[in-house]
Amino acid sequence: MKRLLLLSFLVTFIFSCRQISPNKIDPNFVLCLFNKDESPSSLLFAESLDDDGGTTLQIPLSTSHIQEREYIYKNGFFYRLSSQTNVFSKYQLQGSSLVLIDSIPLKNRDFETITWKDDSNLIAACRENIVGGKKQARIYQINVEAMQIVKENTIILPFATKEYGALHVGLVDIENDDLWLAYSYFKSTGKYSYTTSDTTYYATIKYDSFKLTNIQKETRSTYPGGFNIIQSYSFKNEAGDYYFMTNPGIALGNNPNLPTAIFRKKKGQKLVDQDYMINISKSIGNHAYGLWYVGNGKAIIRNEQKKLYTDFSNFHAVYQFEYRLVDLKSGTIEKIPFPLDKGTQKENVWSDKTYVYIAIDDSNDEHCVWKYNLQTKAISKGIKLPPTTNFIVRMDYLK
Repeated sequence: MKRLLLLSFLVTFIFSCRQISPNKIDPNFVLCLFNKDESPSSLLFAESLDDDGGTTLQIPLSTSHIQEREYIYKNGFFYRLSSQTNVFSKYQLQGSSLVLIDSIPLKNRDFETITWKDDSNLIAACRENIVGGKKQARIYQINVEAMQIVKENTIILPFATKEYGALHVGLVDIENDDLWLAYSYFKSTGKYSYTTSDTTYYATIKYDSFKLTNIQKETRSTYPGGFNIIQSYSFKNEAGDYYFMTNPGIALGNNPNLPTAIFRKKKGQKLVDQDYMINISKSIGNHAYGLWYVGNGKAIIRNEQKKLYTDFSNFHAVYQFEYRLVDLKSGTIEKIPFPLDKGTQKENVWSDKTYVYIAIDDSNDEHCVWKYNLQTKAISKGIKLPPTTNFIVRMDYLK
C-alpha cells in the first residue's frame, strides 16, 4: 500500500476522472482520440463499431503526463509502458473513470516492443547504454496480476558497425523457451533526420539463462517492426507461424532504397524462412507501416503515397494513406477503396473475420470507423467519432 501511495504521488495520476456521459455502458471497444485545438486527448468507449446509435462514453486524458498512444489493453485492465518514463502502471475502468490500480518502477525507459508470454506475463524490450555508450537490449518479464518483475537482464548483442551505433529493437517473440529478437542499427544525420543500415539481425536467446545462441543476418530488407507498443507489425496465424514486417521508409527506418516486406518464421523453427518474402514496395511502389492479421491467410497493411507528401515535415498531416489486403500465400495485394487517411503510428485496425473495421480520419474532416466485408468486398461506414477529433490513434477490442 505504501508503494502504491508513493508512486501515485511521484507519477501524477494521468487519467482525468471527469465524466462526459452519464450513461453507464458495458463497452466492447475503446478508441483513443487525439483532439483538436490542443484540448486533452480522450478515450471513447463504445458498445459497437456499427453506426447504430449505440451508447458511448468519453473520458479525457491529461496530455501533459501521457502520450495518447502508450496504453496497452489486456483482460479488463489498461497498462502504460512509456518510452519517456521508467514507471509501469496499471489502470481499470470503474464506472466513468479510469482508476490507478498499481505501479512499479523499472530501471530503464526507451521501450520499443512487447509480446505476451501468456495472459499474465508481459515481455518488454528496450534499449540501454552499457560501457562505452553502446546500446544493448534489455528484457523485462512483468507479471501484471501481481505487478512484479519476474525476470530482467541485459542481452549483449555483437556490435555491428562503427558507423551505425544506435540500436533499434523492433520485434520480440518467445517460443519453446527461446527468446527471439529482430533488430537493426541506425544513425542520426540531423535534428530530424536519420538513416538505417542495410541489414536486419535475428537473435535467438535461451530464455532461462539469457544466453545468446544464434544470430541470423537479413539483407533483403531492414528496420524490422517499429514502435510495437504503438502499432502492430507481427502476428501468429492459426498454425502458429510468425509473420512480421520490415519498414525502411521515410516514417520509420529511413532507408528507402530497400523494400518494405513481409517475412515468416514457421512454428518450431529457429530461423526465418529464406524462401518466403512478400516485397510490398515492388508490388505497390510505396512503403507501408503496420501489419494486422484478419484471418484465413489475409492481412491488412497501411501504405504511404510518396507523390503526395514533401518530406517528413508534412508526412503525418497529408491525406495519403491507403489500406490494402495481402494474401499471405500468393503474395497478391489488393487496394481497399476507403477514403485516404492521415496520421502516423496508428493502431486502428480490427477484424471479426467477417468484417475488417478501420478507423480513418479523412479529408472531409470526418472521423469514422469504416467496414470492409471480407467475402463481398463491400465497404460501408460504421460509428462516427466526435467532430473535435483530429486523429484516431488507437482502437482496441475489450472482450
